[in-house]
Amino acid sequence: MQDVTGQLSSEPEKLRLQLTQILVLASRIHQALEVDTPLEELPGWRELAGKPERLIMHQDKPCLVSVIFGPSGSGKSTIFHLLTGIDVPRGETRRPMTRNTVAAIPRVLQEVVDLNALFPGFTAFPLTDHSVLENAPFSGSLFYYAFYDQMDACLAWLILVDVPDFNTVERQNWDKAEKMLRRSETVIFVVHPEAYKDEAVVSQLHACCCHAGFLAYVLTKVPSENAFSTAEEIWRDLMKFVKHDPRFQATRADGRTAETFLESAVAYFAPRSSSLNIQQIQPMHAGSPDFTSLLKGHSGIQIYWSNLLETAGSGISSVALLAESALETQRSLEQALELVEGRLSMVGQRIAGLQFPAGELVETIIQTIKTSRPRWLRMISLPLSSVAGLFSSTKALLARLRSRDHKQMLKDRAVLEKERLIEAVEVLVAQWRSDFSSESMHGLLKVDNCRRVVAAFAEKQLPEPHSEWKKAIHQDVQRWVQKNPWYGSVLGTLSEMLVLLGGAALVLDLAFSGGLTHLGVGAAAGAGSVGAGTVLKLFEELKMKDILEKADRKWRTQRAHELTDHLRKHLADPLVGNAWRDKLNKIIAADPSACLRACESLRTHWMTGK
Repeated sequence: MQDVTGQLSSEPEKLRLQLTQILVLASRIHQALEVDTPLEELPGWRELAGKPERLIMHQDKPCLVSVIFGPSGSGKSTIFHLLTGIDVPRGETRRPMTRNTVAAIPRVLQEVVDLNALFPGFTAFPLTDHSVLENAPFSGSLFYYAFYDQMDACLAWLILVDVPDFNTVERQNWDKAEKMLRRSETVIFVVHPEAYKDEAVVSQLHACCCHAGFLAYVLTKVPSENAFSTAEEIWRDLMKFVKHDPRFQATRADGRTAETFLESAVAYFAPRSSSLNIQQIQPMHAGSPDFTSLLKGHSGIQIYWSNLLETAGSGISSVALLAESALETQRSLEQALELVEGRLSMVGQRIAGLQFPAGELVETIIQTIKTSRPRWLRMISLPLSSVAGLFSSTKALLARLRSRDHKQMLKDRAVLEKERLIEAVEVLVAQWRSDFSSESMHGLLKVDNCRRVVAAFAEKQLPEPHSEWKKAIHQDVQRWVQKNPWYGSVLGTLSEMLVLLGGAALVLDLAFSGGLTHLGVGAAAGAGSVGAGTVLKLFEELKMKDILEKADRKWRTQRAHELTDHLRKHLADPLVGNAWRDKLNKIIAADPSACLRACESLRTHWMTGK
């Protein structure tokens, strides 16, 4: 056993703060992850959770908790009395004698220790009438306490707990005893030769080996003649017995089996005596500490710190795994939300890029020209010779546009967007169900939930386009007027174009005859869209091609954002986004990275001796 007393006893408050920080962070992470497994079921958590309250120092001495455990008639109450001077029910004729738990507290700790915090899950009551230990109604959640004067010059304060006797009749005592067992630094398992292999005794010994931090096995009432050899023989027989008992092959939280843990226990024996004293409790094996040192001397302190770190180590590992799981969940949620957003953006861009409000653009240009021409030029309406060629070419293009069934190219924007969004939504949901198969089976993307959200989305009104894209070209048109003053007289041509384009209410369907793979007026024209090609040529003749292309870019960018926002707000968020972001924000707030750093710091500073 490595001696860590010097390092730890000098800085217990620092260790307490680190443990408390880890416990707080772990609780937040567990809550944020919303896992079904209770936090208490994490390996080592129960042991870890009680550590901060156990780090009690007074007058530079630690407070050690030992629990005396064993069947009735074993002499454990006698040992309790010898160590504390407190009378508890003792006897060998009527069993079980002790029905309720009693704790002996050094009087010097009376104003120091909060017993309810020191023993979580229990309620402490002062012991005013010793008969309550034998006759009071059984209660698994309370214990009685009494103060005693610890006069010897030991290195630690001993808080000694006598738990209820157990036997095959009163099984209700077992739960109370095992509950207190989890709290102790050292378990003193007391048994006599006639009972050491009884089923009830072996069962409780197994419980001690699974949960105790350190075990002292005390064999009492050994026949005085050849007591040492008799005790050794019983110990060897016990070890042989548990080796073939499958219960003792169970793995503890620290990775050891119950059998291996029992092998590491310190074994003691005491001869049968009418007046037993502490000095008669002797170790069976050379090198073992004497009984008093084990409880409140150097050996006890070393066991205290070593067990604290050992049992904490299992809990720290579990917390670190929990934090790593949270970070992985955080990354998965971030990636999932990014994928969802990417698919939304693609849909918004495609729908926006497969239409163009050519009529609204022409109307904007007409209004800007009217307000931008010099006042004297506004009176001129006849074409001049310098623009005669322009009128000839634009009239031919308008005639060409008129000769086509241009009504098929023009659609009501709201109707066209609605149709394409509904089609896209079906594809989106199918893609998400494929992307996140686990959610499709039992989570947010179940069929019924998807149908409900899609149906609600279909009822939502599309947002009207903002006017920013038109404002972006206002100055460009003004500069065009200044640069081409005589071209301002082509209002009649533009007005006719506006009529042919259906006014500001309709948009040019760039997918009509141009396919679904090219976005924007220029790309659609290049792909063979007659409407897009004709409009592009008209603007080229009017020397407004740059204005058209800028308007197209601004429109596509703006409308894509608006449609993406609409899809996010009314489809993705109700379906998965709100729930995922809420969980992600909780995980981020729980700060699993800080928890991992705290675990590593504790391991580095305390568990490796650095």
